[in-house]
Amino acid sequence: MPSLQTRLASSIGEDEMIQKLAELVALESVVEDGHTEYKVAQAVSAWCVEDSLTFELSEVSPGRPNLLIEWRGKRPGPALLFEAHSDTVTAGDLSQWSRLPFRLTREGDRVYGRGTADTKGNLVAAYIGIRELVRTTQGNFPGCLRLLVPIDEEGMMTGIRHYIASGGTADVKAAICCEPEDAQVCIRQKGALRLRVEIHGKMAHGAMPLTGSNPLPVLARFLVAIAEEEIREQERMGFDTLLGWPSMTPTEIRSPLAGVSGFNVVPGAAAVSLDIRTVVGQSHRDLTQRIQQNLDEVLEEANRSIREGRVCRLRHPLGESIDPGEFHGTVVVVDDRPVTDTPVDHAVVQSVVAAVHERLGVPAVLSGVPGATDGTWLWEAGIPIVTVGAGHRYVPHQADEWVSLRQLCDIAVIYGDAAYRFLTAMEGVEVEEVNDG
Repeated sequence: MPSLQTRLASSIGEDEMIQKLAELVALESVVEDGHTEYKVAQAVSAWCVEDSLTFELSEVSPGRPNLLIEWRGKRPGPALLFEAHSDTVTAGDLSQWSRLPFRLTREGDRVYGRGTADTKGNLVAAYIGIRELVRTTQGNFPGCLRLLVPIDEEGMMTGIRHYIASGGTADVKAAICCEPEDAQVCIRQKGALRLRVEIHGKMAHGAMPLTGSNPLPVLARFLVAIAEEEIREQERMGFDTLLGWPSMTPTEIRSPLAGVSGFNVVPGAAAVSLDIRTVVGQSHRDLTQRIQQNLDEVLEEANRSIREGRVCRLRHPLGESIDPGEFHGTVVVVDDRPVTDTPVDHAVVQSVVAAVHERLGVPAVLSGVPGATDGTWLWEAGIPIVTVGAGHRYVPHQADEWVSLRQLCDIAVIYGDAAYRFLTAMEGVEVEEVNDG
């Protein structure tokens, strides 16, 4: 009898892959200008109705539902979760696109459009791959397969957090995150620590700046301190072979914090967003404390200059002195997503590795996710995760996003085969948690 992969491959065709992906790409699930992920959930739900599948819609926030699809085998066993989000990032400046972002365009083996790689293409591959596994085996496998289509992965990941908080992962023994990783088997993911640092001074007239306290020069010194802190941390941690370098990246500067800016207005406050990406061995708590320490030192130096008279203060002709006071600041944790690290010998890793090797004919490449995915929250909930999918990892979020059609079909086979390998390998086995959540 032909192998399971051979049978899966014969039932997974390019035509259906293109048709379904074209449908999803045309649905703008960028959460802006009144759009949400709702139409994507509706479209995939319609596929479920057509294929007589069990599914459930769960509203996370108005007009933004998670979708969960379930296939049960004929024998008891563990639950394996596949996860592929429904939202995409903005298309950005449309003049940078050589093709329409919300219409699928095929050129040879490549299909173009927003979400083709991240991650609507992998959502379609997971749906077809799991469905065809169930059809091919006639449900003759242990346990349960689920495909979760959560909202908001590109934002604050409220979809996956809602699913976890509602108890959805209670019986899940492992998860496969369907993201564009060029068929590499990613067993680690960088952590993401997002901080907002505010520095407050006093607003003043631009022609009389010494009547106020300008936070912008202080912010500049803080940014220099953070650049030096990043170098120290990279020297301390070294290069992670799967994840690369840790980083501390200023991404947004806002000043003033409220109201309209002006050439002739010294702002009363300024803020910077820090996107900190971490590797195995870093403590987010320690990093936050060190950022706070850097801010305290910069503020103290600025305030010492004021107290010691190194910063000139104006004196009114009638003798009244003008002292706007000192600087103060805060560090606020906006988001905190842990580093993930699933052991290479865990059953879910070995199942994906074997499926990739058989399908591609070369040993699977073990790697790490350079960013953070919904999998970070699954890991935090105690679920071992692997991230794998079609699409070059540097293509997402760019203009002219694309994915290989051949690779999508291969990934669909890999998803189905890996699921079967995992469920049969774990039949009757008690799975120990690989982290303490």
